[in-house]
Amino acid sequence: MKWEIKVGIALIGTSVLFYIINYLTFHDTTFIEKYILVQLGFLPISVLLVTVILNSLMAMRARREKMEKMNIVIGTFFAEIGKDLLRYISKYDPKIEGFAKEIMNIEEFQDEDFEKAKEQIKNRKFEVNLRSMNLYELRKFLLENKEFAINLLDNPMLVEHEAFTDLLWNVLHVTEELRRIVNFENLSEEDYEDIKGDIEQMYELLSYEWINYVHYLKDNYPHIFVYEAKTNPFVPHAYHVKKRRMNKDSE
Repeated sequence: MKWEIKVGIALIGTSVLFYIINYLTFHDTTFIEKYILVQLGFLPISVLLVTVILNSLMAMRARREKMEKMNIVIGTFFAEIGKDLLRYISKYDPKIEGFAKEIMNIEEFQDEDFEKAKEQIKNRKFEVNLRSMNLYELRKFLLENKEFAINLLDNPMLVEHEAFTDLLWNVLHVTEELRRIVNFENLSEEDYEDIKGDIEQMYELLSYEWINYVHYLKDNYPHIFVYEAKTNPFVPHAYHVKKRRMNKDSE
């Protein structure tokens, strides 16, 4: 017998026992009948308050706490790997200047600006000049951080975050793809196109997830949001907010 059934039987038995004691003491069945009817009348309201409203509030709190923990993991990823990857890869984006201008003053973004930026990323064709990129340097960086990425992938907080999980899988895939190649100077055309396509996909996923993460920070952790805006990986030389504003005012 399950423990829930045992507890239910015990509670019902206790209730019946008290009704019996009440009857033996006061010999008043009318009061007991009225009290039972009153309690039965309140039962639907009690169910509404406990199972619907209270449970909904608890579920909302649990989701909020889970979201906070999940974004701590995402923030750790960008602090350790993500932003460095974005800085490196975006240097080889032939059209980065136009995109960087759109998000240069991200500290001033409102919710609609973030949504616009996310939509722009979805519709943008991400390209990199692979011929100019130092793939030995990129491989070294990815291999040094491979174990970190694998540990993040094992984190249960990310189970429901499919987009970020896809990003981690992509990072690990690019890592393995670069690891198996000995000499990048003699890449076949097929290998070249495969690597280029995977790095461009990683670039797109990194960009979207960083914007999404910064949007979350703006609404929940303004002090961390300011730091992220100052270290915007798409802005060359990591200009500070103050300097960017001075440049903007001088135009």
